[in-house]
Amino acid sequence: MSFASRRSRWADVAVISATQLVSALGTLLVMTTQLLAFEQRGAAGVEVAALVICESLPMVVLGKPIGRLVDRVDSRVLLVAAGSVQALACFVLAQVVSLPTVLATVLGFSMASAVTLPTRQALLPVMVHRDDLPRASAIGQTAGSLGLMSGPALAGLLVGTIGPQSTVRVAAVGFLITVAAAAAVRTRRGGRAVPAAEGGRAAETPARASDGGWSLRQDALLRACVWSVAAVIGSVAVVNVVLVFFVMGTLGSSPQAYGVIDGMWMVGVLLGSWLCGLAVRPRTADAALGRSVVFAVGLVCLAVIATGTAQSPWWVVPCFLAGGVGNGSVQVLQSTLIGRRVPQTAL
Repeated sequence: MSFASRRSRWADVAVISATQLVSALGTLLVMTTQLLAFEQRGAAGVEVAALVICESLPMVVLGKPIGRLVDRVDSRVLLVAAGSVQALACFVLAQVVSLPTVLATVLGFSMASAVTLPTRQALLPVMVHRDDLPRASAIGQTAGSLGLMSGPALAGLLVGTIGPQSTVRVAAVGFLITVAAAAAVRTRRGGRAVPAAEGGRAAETPARASDGGWSLRQDALLRACVWSVAAVIGSVAVVNVVLVFFVMGTLGSSPQAYGVIDGMWMVGVLLGSWLCGLAVRPRTADAALGRSVVFAVGLVCLAVIATGTAQSPWWVVPCFLAGGVGNGSVQVLQSTLIGRRVPQTAL
């Protein structure tokens, strides 16, 4: 085993985290821009709901096939191909206004995004030593959170100054940067693999991916974690549909204020991911992590309920901060539990 494989590959973690930041920023830039464009055109709630469904449906419906794809195809190939699709979709969105075309393009964009996120997440256990996984997860989550946090605010600013079409072109440039950065990541998994860091787990080739026989049904703790994460996704999806109408219509805010308020959730995600990353230790029991997931999910649900009672746009801010803390904690806890309990051949 080489010298590089005798320790966690923090250079790869840095590159993949920076890529995640740019990708998350671009994704929220595109989606927030589309929401604002729909609201400015006087779109109905059902149209906004259709947009949000097209955004989230691929990750929900295609989770298992995408998981197999991530396991069997070279991670570098996936990141380059999916990033190119994201950039192309942005250029298309800059040219079209027809609702069916926009929804179809957003669906294609979201399918590519559904590939890039698990590909990067699956690389983390291969890049780092087992004991470094919580820290690496926190770094990756922080990078993604910074992008998600900045995306809505930047979208509100750009839409109000250069317009929706130019805004999505800016996002396209960002996705082209992620394509170039994918080639700089030394660690790979899938079709071709580089040996894992010492104490981590080697990336498997497709020939070995079918070995083992692990199933989620065998692990009650992870099943509960999956349902908890589903509750968070559902809560956030509800917020995404109604927030633009609630903040700009009911509470009378500007696009810029909407972008700032929407970004507060990601500020909370950033805080939650770091606090959780610092709190989790190598010796922390898995059962304790599972109880923490339940607590964090409860915090998210309470924050969503409290948001509906806000009488001022700025009352939404503390609700979103609390919900984001729970969301970020759930993601770090989930990554840690999966890294500990799921065999590499089942990832």
